[in-house]
Amino acid sequence: MSRSDKLGLVDVPVRAVRRGRAPNCSSSGSMVGIALASLAGAGVVLSVWADAYLRWKQRPEGEDPNPPKLRQGDGLLSLEHQGEAALLSLSPEEAARATKAGALVLPELEAPEGALSAPTEVHLNLTERCPAACTGCYLNAGPEREGKEPALQELRGQLEQLAEMGVFEVAFGGGEVLLRQDVPELAEYARELGLTPNLTTSGFGLDLAVAKRLARVMGQVNVSLDGLGETYRAARGWDGSERGLRAIGLLRAAGVRVGVNTVLSRPLLETPGALEALGQAIARAGAQEWQWLRFKPTGRGTQAWEELAPAPEDLDRIWPRLLEMETATGLAMRLDCALMPFLVNAGLAVQAMETLGVAGCPAGHSLYARDAHGRWSPCSFAAPEVTTPAQGWQSSPTLKAWRERAAAPPEPCASCEIQHICRGGCRVVAAHLAGDALAADPQCPRVRERA
Repeated sequence: MSRSDKLGLVDVPVRAVRRGRAPNCSSSGSMVGIALASLAGAGVVLSVWADAYLRWKQRPEGEDPNPPKLRQGDGLLSLEHQGEAALLSLSPEEAARATKAGALVLPELEAPEGALSAPTEVHLNLTERCPAACTGCYLNAGPEREGKEPALQELRGQLEQLAEMGVFEVAFGGGEVLLRQDVPELAEYARELGLTPNLTTSGFGLDLAVAKRLARVMGQVNVSLDGLGETYRAARGWDGSERGLRAIGLLRAAGVRVGVNTVLSRPLLETPGALEALGQAIARAGAQEWQWLRFKPTGRGTQAWEELAPAPEDLDRIWPRLLEMETATGLAMRLDCALMPFLVNAGLAVQAMETLGVAGCPAGHSLYARDAHGRWSPCSFAAPEVTTPAQGWQSSPTLKAWRERAAAPPEPCASCEIQHICRGGCRVVAAHLAGDALAADPQCPRVRERA
């Protein structure tokens, strides 16, 4: 029985759908919210995108100057509908029909065991420079650090390699990525190659002219905003909230699709009303999507972990708080991959999670990351290796170990009903707290129950 049949849908050609762009390395979780709360809600989303796909297939000839991109071997098709984007999962038979209907078939490598044939998204670090020195910065970036910045031609070459692999999206990050004047040019080149560029910024280097250039080429821009006023200062060591809100307004005025990245810190979750006030502010500023991210113990974040990382009991409550914020703000809500363990006790139907593309750690499965020095790693927070993207994707020992861990995890992951979705929690948190990246995530509710 197909997943569509389980949901009570018949003759639906789409097996699953993951909505949204990938503006940063942690965005592979998924949009979540009330649609995830029931099989019926998941079925509605699936039906909407299946209908959009069927309408595309039945379009009049010549009415598609930008056909959806398809990786036939993986059965993945990227589709845009009414200003939103999604990655649709098709059966092999339906992928063949999409090809005949005019989908742009991407090249792809042979899939290594435990992974897709190529990443669906790749994070590219364009600079280690930044005017700020945030307390928990995963890169140790700051104004006193000169920082590595790869040359434009080098980055163009990397984009060419990623296009040859069949990658769908690239996320530009830093440091502060908009300190580089050539970011719009690099994004334009990504578009020429068939890649969708996205980026994350704190708002430095952004004015209306830059925003208008970004609007022509970017799939989405996310603004990093970790609180308002003193809450932002407590989380980052300085107050950049007004700069972030201004950036949202400039980007929306230029026509950019805008999201917000918020790292869930102890000050933000423990200050009464702080999270709610932030949600209302970013909605008023014009953001369309809000992504919550788990604090990562890398860079200065390693030293700031005890001060800034929320208590796991606070993260246990993110699901009801997320639903409340979705209702209050109207924002499309999203959780990053590292927060997936905290959905384990939320009572969500596994079928609904599968259908809506909810996914935990995608590192080495659908995600790859390159740092400013040209080294590749499973995600932006993991230790890098020196390799080429195609070679690394096929033969990296680190990726192989992470994939094998996801396929055959230790307890309590092995007997968890959402293990195949969560993929064992965050490897970076496990490395920090347990001393072993392949250990169970110590903050997962199931792991804590067994401790």
